[in-house]
Amino acid sequence: MAHAVVKHTLRCCEWAVVGTSALMIMVTLAQVVFRYVFAAPITWSEELARYCFVWIVYLGAPIALHRGLHIGVDNLTSYFSKKVQRVMEAINDAIALALVLLIGFASIEVLSANRLQFSPSLGIQMAIVYLAIPVCMGVMALVLVAKFLRLAGLARPDQRP
Repeated sequence: MAHAVVKHTLRCCEWAVVGTSALMIMVTLAQVVFRYVFAAPITWSEELARYCFVWIVYLGAPIALHRGLHIGVDNLTSYFSKKVQRVMEAINDAIALALVLLIGFASIEVLSANRLQFSPSLGIQMAIVYLAIPVCMGVMALVLVAKFLRLAGLARPDQRP
């Protein structure tokens, strides 16, 4: 069950990253064309590209976590047995889950504080931009819980989310 939820959630994140990246590329390309060919720059393009980049980073973080692409130091753990390495990985994941939940809950206050602030060029609520933080932390928590269940033996080993 957890495997299917994580799989589908990460698939949505992947498609959102692809779509947001395409939007950012198109807006940036249009900005270059309008600035240098038509001498009429698009005033809001840089702001939209920046907000797209924020969402790409925050949606990409859980994907990288799932794929094991975040930077880690394994000099110490490589000297231990596989069983000890699994225990250390579980401890690491528990600490990461605590941090993700802490940041996720703290970011909700940031959302409410910025719901009345609007971006200068686009005029959108800044809470929409900051919404990337709790979304990212929620998906990362989901990935970590599924990974922890797999490490604890509560999910089949072949069901890597």
